[in-house]
Amino acid sequence: MTVMETIMTATPAQPVAPRAFAGRAFTNCVFTNRAVWLVAAAAFGLEMAVSARYGYVRDELYFMASGHHLALGGVDQPELTPLLARLDALVTGNTLVGLRALPALAFAAMVLCTASMARLLGADRRGQFVAALATACCADYLGTLHELTTTTPDFVCWAVALLLVTRLLTSGDPRWWLAVGGAAGVGMTAKWNIGFLVGGVLLGFACTPSARPLLRSRYLLFGAVLFALLAAPDFVWQAAHGWPNFAVFHALQRSAWGNRLQYWPGQVLYTSIVLVPLWVRGAAWALRSAVYRPLGIAAVAVICAQFVLGGKTYYPDAVYMFLFAAGAVSLGTLGARPLRRRVALYFLAAAISSVISLPLLPAAALARFPAQKINYDLGEEIGWPSQVRLLAGVWHSLPSSERLRATVLAGNYGEAGAADRYGASFGLPRVYSGANNFWLWGPPPAGDTVAVAINVNPTLLQREFAHVTQVAVFRNGLNVSDDEEGVRVYLATGLRSSWAAAWPAFRDYS
Repeated sequence: MTVMETIMTATPAQPVAPRAFAGRAFTNCVFTNRAVWLVAAAAFGLEMAVSARYGYVRDELYFMASGHHLALGGVDQPELTPLLARLDALVTGNTLVGLRALPALAFAAMVLCTASMARLLGADRRGQFVAALATACCADYLGTLHELTTTTPDFVCWAVALLLVTRLLTSGDPRWWLAVGGAAGVGMTAKWNIGFLVGGVLLGFACTPSARPLLRSRYLLFGAVLFALLAAPDFVWQAAHGWPNFAVFHALQRSAWGNRLQYWPGQVLYTSIVLVPLWVRGAAWALRSAVYRPLGIAAVAVICAQFVLGGKTYYPDAVYMFLFAAGAVSLGTLGARPLRRRVALYFLAAAISSVISLPLLPAAALARFPAQKINYDLGEEIGWPSQVRLLAGVWHSLPSSERLRATVLAGNYGEAGAADRYGASFGLPRVYSGANNFWLWGPPPAGDTVAVAINVNPTLLQREFAHVTQVAVFRNGLNVSDDEEGVRVYLATGLRSSWAAAWPAFRDYS
């Protein structure tokens, strides 16, 4: 039986009655809806099919390196993602396909959570299928869940937290606050971004008279304590290291006005233009709902807050899972023909978005069809082993007397992460960098007075070394324009002082 036949012949599920305890509803949720499971499986399968088509993105290389230096926190992110990268490497043998299995599984989980929300909101099986399909076809989710970054666990924690708040509102049982606090607290160990959802939810409850009594429950206090306990390690680490995350935020704010200019067009393009009517309907439906208005307010508040603060376009995108679910409910009972048209439209949009969101094209085609100008990460998946090979060639060309006291310096954490990942196979020593967490793991050994440096500011090198010579320029060989194409490699000799004295000047928190 095809997916469409499964949907068309299924007996519509009865909506979960508001204020009924959600325990029994859990067993009757999407777990009996084969079509939803097929959508989740298809989302996972698509991501795995292209998982090793290009290579790692710079953030993945960074998190893999960070996994070997686990701590309570980090300069630019908490430690959940590096921990996941480290555990994955141990389980899968440090392979690209193995690393990409985690975000692919996260994508499938997001599809199931969205369909579960739709079921709790009152959608029948066809509505649940629409909600699941919208999530699977969302352009940003397709691209983001292709790689293991902080956004992967962040999105999953948003999905779970949104589902739990939906259960809280459906049942009216304040005990769900404890689970909500736990999910949001885990999200804080991946990225502070989920704090916007927490604030939005509390605002929504405070602005909804029928939901306001739930704020007076002791279980909200218990959930808040659990949230604080889970978030505390990273804050303790930040405080102990002078709050470096604020330096990163300050650097990001330099592009705030540019982000604002792109923000609203981005909400259309990042979700996919054909899904805009669905999530707009979902927001309107939730805001009119007597029961689910707090989540409607939270969703709108999150989207607007990121615009006001100049956040990147994708920062609020996890909240669209709830809006897709609410939008599916607002469609009512779909007939066979409207459902088929909607499915066909979503599939078409996903096929078009996938060309930009995923590495479907041959890598060489990016020189002629610069999809990386829209999806930055496509270009960042190309050329890392070649770059490390170039560094190794320079390092091995040094006279043996210089090589014995030579170190490798990288200008950004992608270059440093690539050298960390591939350097041993090319005979390179440990790499050092001033970028974010890498700066904390330095400086180079005191006896290293020579440096092979890639993409390091030459003015800085000339200040710290007696002689600086450009010796190579990196080309990816495909004429693909990205951040690494054309970066320069320098040979610096004659360290003027000690590394202990010079290292503070190399710090770059951004």
